Amino acid sequence: MTLQQGLLFTLIGTLFIFLIWGRYRYDLVAFGALLIAYLIGAVSVDEAFSGFGHPAVIIIALVLIISRGLYLSGAIEFMASALVNSTRSIGRHISVMAGVSAALSAMMNNVAALALLMP
Repeated sequence: MTLQQGLLFTLIGTLFIFLIWGRYRYDLVAFGALLIAYLIGAVSVDEAFSGFGHPAVIIIALVLIISRGLYLSGAIEFMASALVNSTRSIGRHISVMAGVSAALSAMMNNVAALALLMP
């Protein structure tokens, strides 16, 4: 095993430890790991930033922004109060959420629908 391979395995192990620990934000841990991988020469500049232009990454970023805006506006609470009724059984809750997720997935990306329905 070369030195660079050893450093990369150490970086991946440290990355997992920080992600499991949960003390720091996941995005900061991931960007820090990417920066360290670049500094040790495991990733080139082109490879390090090529993923940011991928449509899935852009969609996830936009959905997170939109879902935060919906949360701050109170629209999420309004929709949740209409969908979640404490008198319903667990089976009816699952049916309602499955119907809502199916309707959202029919009109938008599945990742976007998932992000909107996450608590």
